[in-house]
Formats: sequence, structure tokens, C-alpha cells
Amino acid sequence: MNQIKLLACLMLTSSAFAHEPYLAPLSYHTENSQIPLIAGYAEEALNSEHALKDAKITVINPKQESTQIEVTSTLKSVSVADLALPVKGTYLVETKAQFPLTYAKDQKQWKMLFEVPADKAGEKSKREYLIPDDFKNKKYSSEKITREWTLQSYVTKGEATPLSTTGTAPIQVVFSHNPTQLKANQPENLKISKSQQPLKHAEVNVRAKGASDKQIIQFKANEQGNAAITFPHAGEYLIEVTESVDPAQKPQNQYYTIISVAVAAQ
Repeated sequence: MNQIKLLACLMLTSSAFAHEPYLAPLSYHTENSQIPLIAGYAEEALNSEHALKDAKITVINPKQESTQIEVTSTLKSVSVADLALPVKGTYLVETKAQFPLTYAKDQKQWKMLFEVPADKAGEKSKREYLIPDDFKNKKYSSEKITREWTLQSYVTKGEATPLSTTGTAPIQVVFSHNPTQLKANQPENLKISKSQQPLKHAEVNVRAKGASDKQIIQFKANEQGNAAITFPHAGEYLIEVTESVDPAQKPQNQYYTIISVAVAAQ
């Protein structure tokens, strides 16, 4: 089964957004000369269940030099790459993943459309998506889009250094503190932009390691694209940032920035 078919199955076996990709280091702060990077699709945050295959990972070192590394080991459950850390300071690592989606309009709202038999999809009222049988052979409007995730993380070797780039994500996220020096219950201000403009009312979802999509801590950016978030306890988290979507509006390509971080006790 190829990755697209696999993702479709994953999305339909639970909720429409249950399995999402991520990229994370084994350690966010280290003195090592190299560490593993882990990439995969997970229903529980940071607990990879399916590998992120064919990933090409961009590394920007503290000297702002950019290199690219490839996944060196792929199991069914996870992909792994070696991250070399030749100089001290804070590194940015990122990769991308894409998935095609089809939306259909039903009762003035656009929802995802999947080719699933009616007997396997269950009742319409209990689903977050549509199937062709929902329209009972009537014509309906549909739109094909692409969902793109930019997966990021930061690693510090030795002492943390200032960051001068936020990578290539369409949705840019700037932290008020170095992302490898976050603390529990300490306010963290995110500056969110798209196309060099503040992203108004951007949605920010925070999940602690092991949390499902039903355990998301939700935040929202203001008119200036600023969002104040907090982490309730020490541990690893995923921060997911995307645009607000109006289901009444015609679907457009969707962009997500998903950043893995470690949070220390205050």
C-alpha cells in the first residue's frame, strides 16, 4: 500500500485528522556530536505509528549553513535519520509532507469527500467527512486541494544561540524565547505570519506527548498574528499552527506548520 492510500485509511479508521506527521530529535539539548531524528505519522502526539517515507530533511546549523540529509532507516512504524552536530549552538531541522484531498459541498458547507462504501462509512451524522452515497446519485460540487505540512524542530548543542531563520514553512512561527529553552507555565508568545504578513486569527493547537486530537489545548492568534500560549507541565509537545477555515468558503490549499519542542520545569 502506498503512502497516500495508507494515509487515507488512517484518516478514515478514526477521525479525519487523527494521524498527523511530525519530526522530532531524540534529544532537544545535547553535548553529543550526533543524535537521531525521528519522523512518522501518529495518532497520539510524538508516538509514531507509521513511517514518514522518502523524507528529505533540511538542516540549518548555528552558522546559518544549510544542508540536506535523508532518512537512513525506515521501519513500518517510524523513520530515522542521523543529525550531525559539528558546531555548538541551535539548529533548525525541517521536512515536508503532502496529501491530496477532495472536498464536496453539502448544505452550504464544504467537507472532505472519500470514496468509501456506505456500509463501511457508517451514519452520516456521526462522520466528519462525506462519501458519494451521501448525495444519492445527485450532482454535487467538489474541489481538489493539497494539504501540506511543514514539520520542524530545534536542537541545541551546548549553549543556545539566536535564531535568524524560521525555515521554509508557508506559515512562519517566531518564538519569544529560544525554542530549546521553553519552560512550563511560562508564557510563550508566538508571532505568526504568512507571505510576510501577520496571519490573523491563526489556530494554534498544542498537544503533550501521548495526547490524542481530543486532548488538544487550543489557542488563537489575534489580529496582529500574535498568540500567547503556555505549557501546563514539563515534557515534549507538538505545536500545530494553521489558518482558520470557514467551511462555507470554497476550499483552498491548506498549510500546517507542526513544531516539536521540549519544555523544562519552571
